[in-house]
Amino acid sequence: MATLANIFNQFLGAGTATDAAPRSVTWETSEESKLRALPNEDVYLFTKRIDNSRVVRQVDTKARARDWKVLGGGTAAAILAIAISLPPAYGLIAGYQLSQLQVENERLRAEQLRLKVEEARMSSAERLQEWADTHKFVAPGSDKTIYLEPKNQEAIALNRR
Repeated sequence: MATLANIFNQFLGAGTATDAAPRSVTWETSEESKLRALPNEDVYLFTKRIDNSRVVRQVDTKARARDWKVLGGGTAAAILAIAISLPPAYGLIAGYQLSQLQVENERLRAEQLRLKVEEARMSSAERLQEWADTHKFVAPGSDKTIYLEPKNQEAIALNRR
């Protein structure tokens, strides 16, 4: 085979293609057992090492302008994509905040209702009497009660006509 010939030539040191050509071997075979020739069996590939160390790349004067245009176009496309996707994203975030506020509102309403019930229970007459008895409060006598009269007779609450 052509590729195997190259590999063997590197190890055996064959100089030319004629040196590396296969030697004929005679076999006594019948026509029924002969193989067809393999494709490209007679092709010999020779490789040569190429040294590009002294080659200098030619400067492309238009490449810098083209690169800046590509960079500017990519930046503009990214800004446009972000600008298009921001309103739906803000709407989604606002929806989450709204649902959290609704849950908080329900929780606060339940808390307010609980506190109103507790306040009503605590300010009932029976509870106040029980609390006064516990702390030994006594209703003041009529001689201890002082009624204050306002100095200003023109006060809005005391306008009697």
